[in-house]
This record gives sequence, C-alpha cells and structure tokens, in this order.
Amino acid sequence: PFDLERESVFDLRLREHVSQVVFARHLNVTKSLVSKWERGEKQPAGPSLKLLSLVASKGLSAIA
Repeated sequence: PFDLERESVFDLRLREHVSQVVFARHLNVTKSLVSKWERGEKQPAGPSLKLLSLVASKGLSAIA
C-alpha cells in the first residue's frame, strides 16, 4: 500500500516521469489537487489513495 510517511506524491510522480497534469488525469483529479498533495496542504483519501497505492506498487501503467 502507498504510505505517505515513506513516499510523497511528488516522489511518486517524479519516479513515473510525468507532469502534474498527466498524473492528475490518470488519477481523475485536478492538477490543483495534485499540487496541494505535493505541498502537503491536503492528503489523498478514498479512491485517490487506492490509485496512488496501485501506482506505487505497479507503476502508472497499471491505471493508464
């Protein structure tokens, strides 16, 4: 599972070599929300957290 304590959304996105816009599109959220996650203003929850967990374990192609 995706652990926000160990890996940030920013690190995960960089690892996948995609922009905030592309990452947001795959997660079905706005670029603004991805930005807030990366700055720590908000925490991913619900379906977004589930998708981030999938990306963390299997890569972005798992949800593309």
